[in-house]
Amino acid sequence: MKFTSLNKKNHFDNLKKEEFCIASKGLKVFVKENGTTSSRLGISISSKHANAVNRNKFKRRTREAVRSLSDNKNLDILVVGNKDSSNLTSSEILKIFKSHPLL
Repeated sequence: MKFTSLNKKNHFDNLKKEEFCIASKGLKVFVKENGTTSSRLGISISSKHANAVNRNKFKRRTREAVRSLSDNKNLDILVVGNKDSSNLTSSEILKIFKSHPLL
């Protein structure tokens, strides 16, 4: 799945209001269909939960997992991580993504 960056505060807030949230192993995934021509991805993990190296590893693993999803819909995906989710592998993240009803 190709995606662009989801970086506006109001986009993050709109996704967090959605009922389509799944939480597992410290990872929260918000997914909503959008009206644009491409999918958008936002990744958030606090500096309180992990240092810079672990945050960047988490972001790379999350992007890798999203790329392996099928690209039949245009979606907004917001991934919020915490201390427990910063050590997940990309295959574990992918399993959590696939358990979401829209993915």
